[in-house]
Amino acid sequence: MSDENNQTAAEALGELAQEVLIDLYHALSGHAPKAVRVYGEGDALLLLLRFDPTELRGSDQAFNEPPLEATFAALPDMIASAVKRRQGQTLLAGDLSVCAERGLAVFAFRAVPDGPAARRDKSELFASLRPSLSPSAASFS
Repeated sequence: MSDENNQTAAEALGELAQEVLIDLYHALSGHAPKAVRVYGEGDALLLLLRFDPTELRGSDQAFNEPPLEATFAALPDMIASAVKRRQGQTLLAGDLSVCAERGLAVFAFRAVPDGPAARRDKSELFASLRPSLSPSAASFS
């Protein structure tokens, strides 16, 4: 695949992740985010979310950053799942950084190429250990 095709695929992946984040934020707050930006290089993808913190706080609750970070904690996996379902591309969720007072959240992802190694399930990760873990190979002295 040429660099132009790779760029187009990366841009499409970023645009889809951006749409998903906008939809999730709207479902969470009932409002559109102030802004969502996408930055990508190679297999790295960053989503920058600007939001109004007052949209996420309850009118009768004291507001502080840990509850807001906990609110956003599930979003990276939800974004990755939606991208996988809609486009078939695997995103691995990385770090999440939230600054509530500035209304800023940064989501980091890594795009994983869909090849045989990317499709392995967790049971295959431990396949090399199976002989030593089997009951017949265990010796109890």
